[in-house]
Amino acid sequence: MTTEQPPATEDRLRSAVADLTTVFESLGAEHQALRAEEMKTSAKERRGTLVRMGEAIAQTARTVSLTIGVLATVHGMRDLGIDRQFSKDAEGADYSPLMTLDGSAETLYDAVTYLGEAAATLGRAYTPTKKHPGLAVARCPKQMKVALSSLRTALKAVCADFATHDEGVAEEYASAQTFLTELEERVCRTVPVQGGPSAEEVAAAIRADPKVARAARAALAATGA
Repeated sequence: MTTEQPPATEDRLRSAVADLTTVFESLGAEHQALRAEEMKTSAKERRGTLVRMGEAIAQTARTVSLTIGVLATVHGMRDLGIDRQFSKDAEGADYSPLMTLDGSAETLYDAVTYLGEAAATLGRAYTPTKKHPGLAVARCPKQMKVALSSLRTALKAVCADFATHDEGVAEEYASAQTFLTELEERVCRTVPVQGGPSAEEVAAAIRADPKVARAARAALAATGA
């Protein structure tokens, strides 16, 4: 059967895809910055936290890419009139023993689920650790602010679209939208420019190189420390 979709429905899908493309593009700068910081960090635990953060950003990008493909599939199914058609028996009635064609509603719900997973993954990326809580901020706050707000907008649009099938979905994912707002406010503040290595990195360098250790002792002796 062919189902007519109101123009507003397709507008929401197009808007969501545009927002998710923006999310995907905006994540690049943050991932690049985290990788660069990781390469310069010698402290094991600090480095491990940076690796975890970078992996979460990469996973989010993969999930967003997958979601864009799913939404494109939904758009194509609607445009082609594909929505759970049955095979037909000899009299032309629905023939249930054979599988039906996929429905756009079920495919759309996959997209909603993936967007919820993307939000949760970003949350894990910026979860403060006990030893290094200061790392849980965006390195590129401008780009991450765009990424988080665009992801929130896309999730809202997809939920609104799916509400024509199930009104409860919007309520189900309202907390995810609120979470993205709070995450944006917490992690997208301006990060002070660090003028030199951290205390942990200095200590690691002293332990690793006897020449550095001797220079440090000499400096302390000169200052009377």
